[in-house]
Amino acid sequence: MKNLFTLLAVVLLMAVSAKAQDANALLDNASAEYTSGNLENARFNLQQMLQEINQAIGRDILALLPDAMNGMEKVEEEDNVSGINAGFAGLFVNRNYKAETRDASIEIVSDSPLLGALNLMLNMPVFLGGDPNQKRIKIDGQKALLTKNTGGEGAVNYNVQLAFGSTLFTFNCNGIDNENDVTAMLEAIPLKDIMAVAQ
Repeated sequence: MKNLFTLLAVVLLMAVSAKAQDANALLDNASAEYTSGNLENARFNLQQMLQEINQAIGRDILALLPDAMNGMEKVEEEDNVSGINAGFAGLFVNRNYKAETRDASIEIVSDSPLLGALNLMLNMPVFLGGDPNQKRIKIDGQKALLTKNTGGEGAVNYNVQLAFGSTLFTFNCNGIDNENDVTAMLEAIPLKDIMAVAQ
């Protein structure tokens, strides 16, 4: 059991970014607690270490995202990185972009409950139900679901969802009614680099 614990810790540390400086201290604490038989504290320290690692990964992802898209600038003070998602260890990254009449957002969430339904729709088109406002597209070689919504006053917004591994990538934009502009913004996002960091 101790070997398994050590192996898990080593694998987790291999994934850690240089920015997660507290991870080593948390691992040392977890190891000491485990050795002394205090499994609850050992688990707590490992969970804290995973949170530190996820936050470091989230910061690395934010660094990969563009500063501007289609005339919209990032709203840096609204950048959000959390190492915990809905009470479970996981990755959550969010960035918003704004211009006078338009806005967009990118959200990356690991272990999202929406992954199953999205994968079903992407891999079995019959589940799209012939909705003319939904279609499969490819972004950087990856299948994604694009949904167009038109509000009561004719305002158009797009939602794009893409799954990779156990992670959900979501892009939303409002005030842009040309689908080609939306896909051009998506192509400007280094998705494969993000996938490499997130997985």
